[in-house]
Amino acid sequence: MRLPIFLGLSVLPALCQAEVTHESPPQILPLALTGPAYEIANQAYSAYNDKDYDLAIAKAQEALRQRSDVDRLRKLIQLAERDKDRRDHPERYPGNKRGFQNGDRSMRAYANGDYDRAADFARKAISEAPKNPDYRMMLIEALQRAQHLDEAELATNEAIGVLGESPQLSRRLDAIHEQKSVNIAAAGYASLARGDNDAAVSYARDVVRRYPQEIAYRRLLVSALIAQEQYAAARSAATEALALKGNDGTLLAQRGQMRMRLGDKSGARQDFAQALAVGNLPLREQASLYAAMGQPGEALERMQQARDKGELKPGDEVQIAYFLSQAGNDRAALDEFKRVDRSKGLSPKETQDAAYTAMRAPDDVQAIAYFKRVLDYQQTGDLQMPDQQVFDTRRAVSDLSRVWGVTNTTTYRGASTTSGLSGAPSSSNDSVQNSTEVFWRPEGYRDARFVELYGRVTDTLWNKESGNDKALDALQGAVGVRIKPFSEYNVMAAFERTFPLAGSNVDGDWLVRLGYGSSIGTDLRVDVPSWWTSQFYAEGGRYLQDKRNYFNSEWQLGRSIRLDRISPRLVIFAHVVAAVDYDSKMHSEVDAMGRNKTSGDSAGGAGVGIGVRYWFRETRHKAPQSYIDFSVQYREKVFGDDSAQGVFARMTFAW
Repeated sequence: MRLPIFLGLSVLPALCQAEVTHESPPQILPLALTGPAYEIANQAYSAYNDKDYDLAIAKAQEALRQRSDVDRLRKLIQLAERDKDRRDHPERYPGNKRGFQNGDRSMRAYANGDYDRAADFARKAISEAPKNPDYRMMLIEALQRAQHLDEAELATNEAIGVLGESPQLSRRLDAIHEQKSVNIAAAGYASLARGDNDAAVSYARDVVRRYPQEIAYRRLLVSALIAQEQYAAARSAATEALALKGNDGTLLAQRGQMRMRLGDKSGARQDFAQALAVGNLPLREQASLYAAMGQPGEALERMQQARDKGELKPGDEVQIAYFLSQAGNDRAALDEFKRVDRSKGLSPKETQDAAYTAMRAPDDVQAIAYFKRVLDYQQTGDLQMPDQQVFDTRRAVSDLSRVWGVTNTTTYRGASTTSGLSGAPSSSNDSVQNSTEVFWRPEGYRDARFVELYGRVTDTLWNKESGNDKALDALQGAVGVRIKPFSEYNVMAAFERTFPLAGSNVDGDWLVRLGYGSSIGTDLRVDVPSWWTSQFYAEGGRYLQDKRNYFNSEWQLGRSIRLDRISPRLVIFAHVVAAVDYDSKMHSEVDAMGRNKTSGDSAGGAGVGIGVRYWFRETRHKAPQSYIDFSVQYREKVFGDDSAQGVFARMTFAW
């Protein structure tokens, strides 16, 4: 299989990582004091504690000059001025000590960063002076600093209830709500980073509901839905977000990925191009989009620029391999996989992708090595794979490893469906024929685009009509070459020379053949006990010297059932069958006894059949490479020659 163009292996991890990195939640509270301002502020607090109010005011004003954003310095000045006035004019403040001591303790604890104690003292001060706004603001800010946001929200609402609405309290309530949303979004990103996609989606939906206009939270929702593989929902969420902000490169790139996954290639390319035109994406993400658009040169150029600027992150090196693979350059992609593997090592998932890339390159030896590592990772638990995927991986190792094989087929009234090129039909239908073939693939599997050299010996073991050749008189050989030029289509062409053996009566000839086969469910399944199976083949050929043309085809459809009680490698196949044959020289009007027969150069029949196949010769890394198969059918004639009806049997041994 080709690496997905939808870039689950390239742009998607980069975009999600960009979210986690570049969308870090903003701080709502003021920045902590640092540097000279911090030292001067400490001196101001110390002076205040020593009741040197003039020095406290002077130091606080100097610290405030350096850090005008620190509101608590203004509060310190107000308190110092107030306490100075209280000290100098106590007659003006009857009962001025109510809540003051606990308020002072709260402020000191806050200044020392002990926000929980600051909140406790502020509550005591409020209990003594409920309508003092300073104590209530101290409680709210201490609770915010301690991240007790629900309590801070409750304290703010209580303050509004006692003191009434005010711009200061309204702004503080909005800040608390926003801070809670930031925390929810941060929890969503953390869930996404650790792979808890369900939790990430839940957090993202919650924060979008709270702040629907905030584009960063909508990006989180899109990323979480992508990770959860809800591609249609992710596309819709991206579209909704883009309606708020039309030129957001990240959202356009993500929506393009979803469109690609959902089959809308034209829409995906449009989104990718628009995302690149916006121009605010990091170089590494631009590279991903160029690769997805089939421009590997641009992708590699952007990745090189990112490397030169130090923007690459761990794992980015392997992205070059993915870019090349997505652009169809599997040979170069394999070279990159191998380079990264030598320098840093590939992860289990990257090893799996490298195996398929090597298979397409094609590099059979490297593909086998990578697939074996994948199976080892699965055995150790480092890579999770369903049972059928494990079997399919073992099947890939078996196919890639095969360079030669032997097939022996015995048929009664019928051709073989084992290879898609079964040879010319016999001149006599009521006969038993045996054929043994040995083939060799000199260049290996080559991603199912192989060349085979073969030799075959065929004989008629029994013939109902006594006048026809059999045994040594019918023994013939053949040598030839066949080519399977396409990976995706089971089309095969062959050219061979037939010749007599052991002085038989067979005439030698040149034979040209073309075959096509298609099958579903013909291999062993390990995930279900039964499954639908269909296999079809059609073959045409011409004997050049004899000027004889032929065509034969067969289609089987039925249910395969694994007989686990006997052996998990034993399968029975109950099916219906339809077959059509044509032979330009198959003419006869009377039989050997002089009786009339319905005959002609074509025949078509349909019926039912049963087959049994036993698989064997497997290893830990290889699926079963050999089988014995026996099937019997009964067909009724649909048209043409009488040869279309009756019993048909076939036994195959494939090594």
